[in-house]
Amino acid sequence: MCFVKFIRDIQVKFEAIPTLGAIFYNAFIKKLLSKSETKIALTIIQRIEKGILIDIGSGTGFLSIEIAKRAPELKIYGIDLSKKMVEIATGHARGIKNVQFKFCNATMLPFENDSIDFIVSTGSFHHWKNPVKVFNEYYRVLKSDGEGWIYDGCSDLPNEEVNKLIRKYGFLRYLISSRIPKLHGFAWEEYNTQIKKILDQTKFKDSYQMGLIDTWMKITLKKNS
Repeated sequence: MCFVKFIRDIQVKFEAIPTLGAIFYNAFIKKLLSKSETKIALTIIQRIEKGILIDIGSGTGFLSIEIAKRAPELKIYGIDLSKKMVEIATGHARGIKNVQFKFCNATMLPFENDSIDFIVSTGSFHHWKNPVKVFNEYYRVLKSDGEGWIYDGCSDLPNEEVNKLIRKYGFLRYLISSRIPKLHGFAWEEYNTQIKKILDQTKFKDSYQMGLIDTWMKITLKKNS
């Protein structure tokens, strides 16, 4: 537990993944997440096919690009605090006209008020130093009735949730997939205590939901008209 806390503290202290970390992520980690992020991309385009979408913490661009290829009328901006991640993602997106990657902080998004239709973020929430400020920035840029889907890892699940996943995927696959959320995300109890307290301090305090999808926790944000 002390090691896990140490890793999480480092992730928050250094929000931007350094160059070597970005190269390692591009070579190995994105492969582990590609199947689940493809599934998320397919779910998103069932919800929205036109307009403007921003992907916060877009990393090497896999999710943004998968959405862009499937929804050509959707304009997508991938936002990341790592210059190396933005450089790698831009290279991956060469030839895809409806996706662009930008280097900036999620606390100061380069978009007008009420200008964004949809926000997605996968696996970046646990890096944020100022989550309340980030969520309120999402609220500012979202259009009325716009949505944000924030995914991050969820570990230490209740026994009934673990049993569901083992029945669904088998023990070995569950064992492998459950390792990453321990270092990249929050524990089940943290979502139901600290994370709820954070959300209750934001402008989404009356319009959010949390739900488990495999070992992801999905936070759905809604900007009501």
